[in-house]
Amino acid sequence: MKRTAEIVVTSIGIALFGLIAGMLGIVLNAKDNPDFRNTLEGTIQQDPEANLEEVNIDQMIEGIADGAMVIIITAVIALLAGIWAIYMLKGNKKPKLAGILLIVIAVMATIVTIGVAVVAGLFYIIAGVLSIVRKPKEMNTET
Repeated sequence: MKRTAEIVVTSIGIALFGLIAGMLGIVLNAKDNPDFRNTLEGTIQQDPEANLEEVNIDQMIEGIADGAMVIIITAVIALLAGIWAIYMLKGNKKPKLAGILLIVIAVMATIVTIGVAVVAGLFYIIAGVLSIVRKPKEMNTET
């Protein structure tokens, strides 16, 4: 039985997790950029409710970098799990295990990233459900 639909949907999820990791890699790279710091300070100064004496820009930038790193690590783990699931789906080796893996990774990635990876996770859930629910066609052996 071909698992083309599951592989295509999983591949879209992999691409989205890769996109998330790449975009947050850019954010992580911007933490040492003085322009990023100046833009952040200017944004805080324009907010009438913000008290600049209470806001520590260095801690804010480190918090953004730490959050980006957690999301990048989660996205890379999900990306690798998706590749492994495709390997299990190819040739119909272990489609049930691949489906369970995709669903668990989707839920965990969405929770850990606080919803950033919800769209990519949705593709994994769709592929996982397809993998679990789809039954192989029975061969008619009558002659």
